[in-house]
Amino acid sequence: MGAALGDVAAAAGVSVSTVSRVLGGRGAVAQATRDRVEAALETTGYARSTLLARTPARLVAVCPPAEPEHWQIDVCREVALQLQAEELLVSVPFLDPAGAEVRASAAAGAAVVVTPTFTSLETDLPVVRFAEAALGTGTPARGAEAGGRRAGAAPGSERIAARIDLTGGLTLAFDHLAALGHRRIGLVCNDTGDLADMLAQRFRAEHPARAASSRLGEWIAAVPKSHAGGMEAADRLRDATCTAVIVQSALQLYGVFAAMRQRRLVVPRDLSAVGFGDSVTMRYTGPPATVLALDTPGMAAALAAGVRTVLDLPGARLPSIAPTFRPRLVARESTTAVRR
Repeated sequence: MGAALGDVAAAAGVSVSTVSRVLGGRGAVAQATRDRVEAALETTGYARSTLLARTPARLVAVCPPAEPEHWQIDVCREVALQLQAEELLVSVPFLDPAGAEVRASAAAGAAVVVTPTFTSLETDLPVVRFAEAALGTGTPARGAEAGGRRAGAAPGSERIAARIDLTGGLTLAFDHLAALGHRRIGLVCNDTGDLADMLAQRFRAEHPARAASSRLGEWIAAVPKSHAGGMEAADRLRDATCTAVIVQSALQLYGVFAAMRQRRLVVPRDLSAVGFGDSVTMRYTGPPATVLALDTPGMAAALAAGVRTVLDLPGARLPSIAPTFRPRLVARESTTAVRR
């Protein structure tokens, strides 16, 4: 009886999954470890079945956040379809706080992690992700260097596929609401997460009343990402005299609408609302929601280009300067002129 993978792993002092990665040419394996596995293959006499030919296919972990926004789900779905069409294998682990799902993908032979988030990940695999566009011109976004890698990261370990212009998006929303006469504009954001922190920071920096009001802190409602959280936020911001709100999550936006109905008030007559990210459901809220829409197909294409760059595959690669995506305001019926 020939040697099994377990025999090779025991001889090399590594896991079976590491042996599998070396045999399949997938994933990141240190050269010293690879040398031990290859030596163990020779000493144990392991022979790979001719029915299991080496394949150029590689496994890519397409990772939505643990609590994704609907636009992040759309981006993950689109990038997975693009990569599968190019005969890459795709797994879809969530970015759980403990990182267990990403580690499981790495053990299965994942060669790269791609994710529509703004946060550096603690993993030995190469990462392709987004970053926030910087204020001003030419300055790297927080946590990233000009070359597309985070400060302190090993060369090639992280690539910024695109920058998302949160400041430009908020400015569009502020300009739209200010043109309708709103000055007391609030923010509904998640109570955890880097994206929520960035939105709150940009909200304070770009608010049209920042020089005239000391109440900006009262106009930020950081609540759970849920329908109930949106209801709580709407009540708080209405009591703080806000006449309009910008809302991070779709679930929170639905809660804002529900809270207004519960108080026998009307959107947009008593409270205008702007959502972050578009989806089919936003067109059928009561009334249809004004949103900051994102170019999800373009963002997915940028992430796919990052994967090709990291894996040295044919097709479109990352440009020398990552593209910047600015949200687009889609004005619907959930915003109107402020009541005098």
